Amino acid sequence: MDKELNTKSLFRTHFKCWRILGMMPSKKYRLLYWIYSLIVNLLVTIGFPLHLILGLFQSTSLYEVIQNLAITLTSTVCSMKTFAIWWRFKDIERMFDIIRKQDEHTRHGEQLEYMKRKVYPPIRSLINLFYILCSMVALSAESSLIFNGLRGSWALMYQAYFPFDPFGSSGNYVVAHIYQFIGIIYTVTQNLVNDTFAGAHLSLLGGQVRLLGMRVAEIGHDPKKSLAENNKALLDCIHDHLDLLEYRRKVEDVISLYMFFQILFSSMNMCVVLVFMLLFVKDTFTMSYYLFYFVGMIFEVLPSCYFGTILEDEFQELSYTLFKCNWADQNVVFKKNLRIFVEQASRRIHVTAWLFRINNNSFVTAVKGSYSIFSLIMNTR
Repeated sequence: MDKELNTKSLFRTHFKCWRILGMMPSKKYRLLYWIYSLIVNLLVTIGFPLHLILGLFQSTSLYEVIQNLAITLTSTVCSMKTFAIWWRFKDIERMFDIIRKQDEHTRHGEQLEYMKRKVYPPIRSLINLFYILCSMVALSAESSLIFNGLRGSWALMYQAYFPFDPFGSSGNYVVAHIYQFIGIIYTVTQNLVNDTFAGAHLSLLGGQVRLLGMRVAEIGHDPKKSLAENNKALLDCIHDHLDLLEYRRKVEDVISLYMFFQILFSSMNMCVVLVFMLLFVKDTFTMSYYLFYFVGMIFEVLPSCYFGTILEDEFQELSYTLFKCNWADQNVVFKKNLRIFVEQASRRIHVTAWLFRINNNSFVTAVKGSYSIFSLIMNTR
């Protein structure tokens, strides 16, 4: 087993995707990269949701409105999430500085094993799950289009606005189709990094809090260490706790805005997809596309809320874990420091998305809201 941690390596996918999305300039060819970034973000991050929104105003039937509303909401919120993360990129750099510092403090065999067996796997699983879901959404969307086209009904992926008639000629159709295909690829790439970012960091922070409790619990039980060494170990843990509180603030600063809109619009989005699946979808390929899409809507909110709840519990548990150290045999200075630590750790810590706490209650609220809207629509048919 490796003797050192490299938690930052868990987020290789994020850094690669950020580079592709024009958010992380390379050291070489910075000017060319910024030109590429400008083109990508104007044409895709801004242009793709904009052409879908304008397409809604061109819809002539309820079928077209409901069909396009889900992707329009998703694409619009996705662009908002991308710019929200980009705006806070300096906070992300500080977050990884804290992660690196915590990795340096984790050298004990039991602690290393805990990180690699209990903390790392959920983060990897979350990223892999979204990779599969995003890939299946893109592939099923293209498969549905080709299947219906071969049946004699060639159309675009989504009803949208173009400054030309996409069905005026074969060339126009190819250009419109390629633009939407590239747009959906970039959109699912944005969703991959945006929707795993909050859940991964909340999970990691919860694991780091548990690890801090493990380090504190060991203090005072080694007879070879002096009282001064034990007190220094406690002070180091207090500094780590302050770093983790800063880490929590940075995570909240980055995700608060976009998670607010994510939770707010997820109810409407899930409802729209359900209505369309039940009332309009007839073929298997289109049904598979919207099924993957619906599952994706659920997992845009669920992991973050789940790990947010775990994080709250870990911070709460820390105040009790502190007393597992051998504090009774320590000097007065140690006991005073421990009391200060306990007072800091006893506060209820949570991560908020403006009006919502990011925990399981918010997910339940989103699901209930979706079901209420769905029932209202189905009862008024």
